Amino acid sequence: MKKILFFIESLAGGGAEKVLSDIVSNLDTEKYEVTVCTVSDEGIYQEKVKKCSKYYAFLKCADYRAGGIRKILYWLKMKLIYALPSRIVYRYFIREKYDVEVAFVEGFATKIISASNNSESKKVAWIHCDMEKHPHADRRYKSLQEHCEAYEQFDKIVCVSQTAKVSFEEKFFASEKICVQYNPVDSIDIKAKTMESIDLVANPMLQLGTVGRLEQPKGYVRLVKCLGELYRKGYQFAMWIIGEGTQRTQIEEYIVEQSLEDIVKLVGFQSNPYKYLGKCDAFVCSSYSEGFSTAATESLILGKPVFTVECSGMQELFGDEDCGEIVPNNDKSLYDMLERVVSGVIKPIDYQLAVQKRAEDFSITKRIKEIEAILDS
Repeated sequence: MKKILFFIESLAGGGAEKVLSDIVSNLDTEKYEVTVCTVSDEGIYQEKVKKCSKYYAFLKCADYRAGGIRKILYWLKMKLIYALPSRIVYRYFIREKYDVEVAFVEGFATKIISASNNSESKKVAWIHCDMEKHPHADRRYKSLQEHCEAYEQFDKIVCVSQTAKVSFEEKFFASEKICVQYNPVDSIDIKAKTMESIDLVANPMLQLGTVGRLEQPKGYVRLVKCLGELYRKGYQFAMWIIGEGTQRTQIEEYIVEQSLEDIVKLVGFQSNPYKYLGKCDAFVCSSYSEGFSTAATESLILGKPVFTVECSGMQELFGDEDCGEIVPNNDKSLYDMLERVVSGVIKPIDYQLAVQKRAEDFSITKRIKEIEAILDS
């Protein structure tokens, strides 16, 4: 049996964390012994991961929650983990030997696995974003050269979209070891979850929805400003924004100032966003950058057309089908697209057949077999 290690900083409610939980839940248990390792033992996908893999974390969040000296020691350990040379962190915390070691996100996880002292293991790095437009991982390295040298230690570099692959090659290097692997989507599971009841009533005229962290890259501030302008023009519609993040207060203040409480609902983080998406007529993406949007993919699985600005992976998501609309990534184009939707110039229902046809291409069985081939090669 092949021993696989997946290392990710946490199992919080992000797209990469969701993808990882789906992967480890569906890998062949007769072929693989899977371990998932995180920096801290927190996150909504933790229980799901524990059911199908070994799991451990560098730090125990119970120490932080205990307060007092334990909380102080927790933060000191956290700072030390991120400050120490990566080889020391690897040797202290990664104590078993694995056949395959996977850094499942950019940045710290990649830095640690690149420092592996296990010369026998196959090392795989996963890229979830356009690393030129979204260079958050750079802060974990002293220089671009050091960042590049970390990736040179990997045997395989997996990008979740062709756009992410091109961006990686432009920023670092081109190589035959770089491949594209689309994220798996558990269609049976998410369709079943749409049956749960919700505490909101969908707008009978037009109900729009979106899912993501309330952070700058997702573009929700500009989205609600567009929605405010459309509401003032008299259009009848509503938007559910499902997610949590640091921009919540800013968005809430704008909603109150513009009297949009009945139009824009901040639903907050939901472990089951599908029960809300299932009641929507369409999915909207306002992101400045993406890797390969899991939320947009899941919306297609649920039969919802996607109206989005151009960002990494969207053209690939649509494939050859007319699954909605993709417009240039600027505020005016986003507004104009939304106006066409809320005015009825373009109707979500007109995309249903194309969406259903495209959704058939995202079989989780097919994707997991492709991922297992990467782990086995």
